[in-house]
Parts: sequence; C-alpha cells; structure tokens
Amino acid sequence: MRAASHTGGRLYRWMRFVLRALTLLAGVALALMMLITVADVLLRNLFAIPILGTYDMVETLMVFVVFLGIGEAFLDDTHITVDVIDHFVGQHALSLLKIVALVLAAVFLGLLLRFMPIPAWEAYIYADRKPDLPILLAWLWIPCLLGILAAFVAVLFKLCCLLRHPFQDQSTAQVTRSVE
Repeated sequence: MRAASHTGGRLYRWMRFVLRALTLLAGVALALMMLITVADVLLRNLFAIPILGTYDMVETLMVFVVFLGIGEAFLDDTHITVDVIDHFVGQHALSLLKIVALVLAAVFLGLLLRFMPIPAWEAYIYADRKPDLPILLAWLWIPCLLGILAAFVAVLFKLCCLLRHPFQDQSTAQVTRSVE
C-alpha cells in the first residue's frame, strides 16, 4: 500500500511539473500575442506602419495558448463551470456526475488523439502554410497533439483518483493532491 502511494505521488509530481511547464509556455505565448497586437495597433495608428502577418502570428500563438494550457486545467479542476445542479443533489450523486464527466472527457480526448494525426500528417505532406507568413501548419500540430495528450493523461489520472475515493467529502482537486 505504501509503495503504491509513493509511486502515485511521484507520478503526480512528474505530471504536475510537465503540465506546469506547458502552461508556462502557453503563458509566454499569450504575452507575445498581447505584445504583437499592441505593437501592431500602435505602429498602425501612430506611424501608419502595420506589422505584416500580425493576424498569422496571433493565430499561431493562440494554438499554443489553447492546447498547452488545457492539461493543467483538467488536473486542477479549474475549468469554467456552472454549479447549478450541485445545490440540488447529494455528495454521492455529485461524485457520480464528476466521474461521468471525466469519462466523457477521456472519450472525447481519446477520439481527438485518434483522429488529429491524420490532418497533421496531411499538413506535413502537402507543406501547408499560413496565408501571409511562411509558417508551416504541420508545426502547429505539434502543440495541438502534445496538449491533447497531456490533457488525456491528466483526465485519466483524475479519473483514477476519483474512482479510488469516489465519495470523499473533498473536492477532486484535493483528492488529487492527497495521492502525494
């Protein structure tokens, strides 16, 4: 029992480190998006010199923001949620709903992992590029696939933790941390 808990804690710490690194990359991409947009607006309005490819750069960085940040949101349970039903059902029903939601999320992410490599490979074969800048679309599939894989692993980990302690009177974020 102790060895399993120790291994689970190590796995959680490793996963936390990887997901935090991906989220930091997403944060850097978000900051770059902001800086590029502000610079383009200022240069366009003050000096009539727009930055060529601003839309392509911002769109490219958005891929990093969305896909690299989603794994940590799953692990920490920090999605945007509407707690309408939480007040009307008991703890057991709420835990069951969380399990169902995690199973559905795992199925969805698994389907994405199954079918996303095909268009990624096609973008690589045909050397698809952005309209204004010579950015290969195949490179943008890397953070997409990496982020979806990280989110899938995080969802499976959360699901395993919740199935081990389904009716605890704690939030699932605390259950995940109790594995340590």
